[in-house]
Order: sequence, then C-alpha cells, then structure tokens
Amino acid sequence: MIQVIDLHRSFRMSDESLHILKGVTFDIKAGEMLAIVGPSGVGKSTLLTLLGALDRPTSGKVFFEDIDLFAQTDLELAQFRNQKIGFIFQFHHLLHEFTALENVMMPGLISRRSQKKLKTAALELLDGVGLSHRVHHKPGELSGGEQQRVAIARALVLNPKLILADEPTGNLDTHTSDEVFELLRTLNRERGMTFVLVTHNEKLSLQADRLITMVDGNIRPISSL
Repeated sequence: MIQVIDLHRSFRMSDESLHILKGVTFDIKAGEMLAIVGPSGVGKSTLLTLLGALDRPTSGKVFFEDIDLFAQTDLELAQFRNQKIGFIFQFHHLLHEFTALENVMMPGLISRRSQKKLKTAALELLDGVGLSHRVHHKPGELSGGEQQRVAIARALVLNPKLILADEPTGNLDTHTSDEVFELLRTLNRERGMTFVLVTHNEKLSLQADRLITMVDGNIRPISSL
C-alpha cells in the first residue's frame, strides 16, 4: 500500500542543518497495524508527518497506492489528506466551541459533504466508540478518554484508507490507554483500515502486527509480531 524510499528530512537551525531522517526505507501493507517505537528525538513524529503529507521531505519518495505523493501540488496533497488519511494525536485537537457530534462531522464539512449523510455517519461512529450518550457534550464536559474517542471517530468519519496515530494513548491513564488501544485494534480488524502507530508504550506496541524501532534517524530491521 505504501512504499517509503530513502527518505531524508533536514531542518535549518541558525547556521547548521539538523538531519532528522537519514535514508528511511520500508513498506506498509494494506490492512496491517504497524507500530513505530524508539527514544524521543529519533524522528518518529517527523516520519509520521511525512507519511501524512503534512510536510515534504528534503529528499526521497513516498508512494501511496503507486501515487508519488510529493510529485503532487499542495492543493492535491490537501485533498489527499482529507480523503485518504485519518489523524489521531496525543492531544486531541478538538474544537472546544463545538459538540462531540460537530467535531466528528468537521472533516466532512470542510470538504462540503452532505450534512445529512455526515450526521448519520458521525452518530454511528460515536455509538461505535461508546459515546452515543455524549454526542451533544462539548470537549470540556468530556473526560480525557472520551475526548480521545471523539478524536478517533473524527479520524474515521470519511472512511480513510490509512490512520496515522501519534502517541494516541500518551496522555491517558493505564486503564483508559488499554481501552483506547483495544478500540483501535478492533477498528483495524473489523474495517480493514491500515494503522501506523507511534508510541512509547511497549505493552501496546507489542500487540501490533509489525514493529519498527527507530534509532538516530533510521530504522532497525522490521520485526513481525
């Protein structure tokens, strides 16, 4: 589904260049859950940002279903992100003035989808993540775990092919973290969506299909679990 080929990303810091990714190459299979682990600062989040086309590499290529992502224009990449990718972050980035239902609908509203169909899909997703009784609550009225469930539903509302999750349980207690990860795993299996998960949680990472360990801007050999 995805090919990452010799990916480099550098940033200019004053008079020197900071080389974050150093020739990363690997594939991601359709329908799998892939975990990326490693110490802070080795390039995990930078890699996820490039997989989601939120940034462009210094050099190298990412192919998504044989499409060369970074040969696309910025407008084409924006459309790609909206239609093909779902993002889940450690800090939920919910819009606090809107209800859970409105937050879940937001990606479709941005792309001018039918509000009636969006509402139906959003309500089904919120029910699926156990929040059918909280649809009209705003984020400030929800627990951390409930907010993350809203963020998961929002990531799924346009039925993307790829979900990118950056420390999705990093801000939760152990029990809630386990519940949220189990929800992600269930969605992965039942919907056949591809998940790429960056995490420091070793227990959760070992439940993925494959594991990538990043060290100093590159990856160790991929292991199947």
